[in-house]
Amino acid sequence: MTTIWFIGIAIAVYRVRQSRLQRKTTVVTKTQLNHAADMISVLLLSGMTTPQALQQLHHYLDEPSRTVFQDCSQLLSCGSRFHDVVRQLSSTFGSPAFALCEALLASERDGIAVGPLLERLSAVTRQQRRQELDAAARQLPVRMSIPLVTCVLPSFVLLGVVPLFVGSLGGLDAHM
Repeated sequence: MTTIWFIGIAIAVYRVRQSRLQRKTTVVTKTQLNHAADMISVLLLSGMTTPQALQQLHHYLDEPSRTVFQDCSQLLSCGSRFHDVVRQLSSTFGSPAFALCEALLASERDGIAVGPLLERLSAVTRQQRRQELDAAARQLPVRMSIPLVTCVLPSFVLLGVVPLFVGSLGGLDAHM
């Protein structure tokens, strides 16, 4: 019976770790895509076209997203269409990159100025990130209550209450 409990606990711990890893990966992806959007807008403001900015973007990013954008740069330099490269980028990053890819495609397809689109996208993602951080800060007291209950309160009882109790029991033996 205890082996079944241990197996159940091990499965629960494994699932919690996997969900935390997935959540952390999603946050890293969103953060790096925000940096990529900001960097594309800077490159576009420097006078580059959208495909040129996408080709130069990998020089300014951190490693997990650098390789993806470097692959996009290589595809563009080998003659692939910009539309196909952006669609591949969208499929690689998934839903967090949808707005960025659509803004890039709209700028190339319709001739819309992508700078204001990227600025608006950056402002929205910063606001969402700020709200997520506020929600995480509100959850902090709940998360800190578990270490408080399991570590601090038992040590207080062992170091503060037990010696007083033992001392009072010793005082009772002297009176008897």
